[in-house]
Amino acid sequence: MPDPTAGATTVRQELLLPRYVREPEALRTPVGFPEYRSTGLRAPLRTPVDLPHRLTEVTGPVLGEDRVLPTDADLTWRNGGEAVGQRILVHGRVLDSDGRPVPGALVEVWQANAAGRYRHVVDNWPAPLDAHFDGLGRVVTDSLGRYEFLTIKPGAYPWGNHHNAWRPAHIHFSLFGRAFTQRLVTQ
Repeated sequence: MPDPTAGATTVRQELLLPRYVREPEALRTPVGFPEYRSTGLRAPLRTPVDLPHRLTEVTGPVLGEDRVLPTDADLTWRNGGEAVGQRILVHGRVLDSDGRPVPGALVEVWQANAAGRYRHVVDNWPAPLDAHFDGLGRVVTDSLGRYEFLTIKPGAYPWGNHHNAWRPAHIHFSLFGRAFTQRLVTQ
């Protein structure tokens, strides 16, 4: 009787986990600057520790596209009305460290309104609030890693870093990669 496995190729199924680039410590961006007082409140007090990459980093919960609505990317229309301010279109691409697109990444933004005021309990700057602007948006990148937000140009606002210090107009970004442990927050 002939051997049924003769000439057959054995295929070994393996789970290939993505590897993340780890920069040498000497090349890492410093996180604290004594001249910039507020980093003392935000910068880590201890040196960050790289943890080994595990299966849970790439198999944890993900935010499905069905949970992010198309209206979440339009910050100009909230609470039944139109936000005050100059309209701007903010768009870009999310790429990995090798320059490849990251599809399905969650991009979140938050920002001040056109007068430089956040809708937040600790923002006591006397600029007016806009009833039709909450300053929050989110979108999921497409197959080429692209995202787009329609918003208003944020205003500058004073802050207590030093006398007459002003934060320039800016938008905060939070990007989640293929897993919740892959997060970048910037502005």
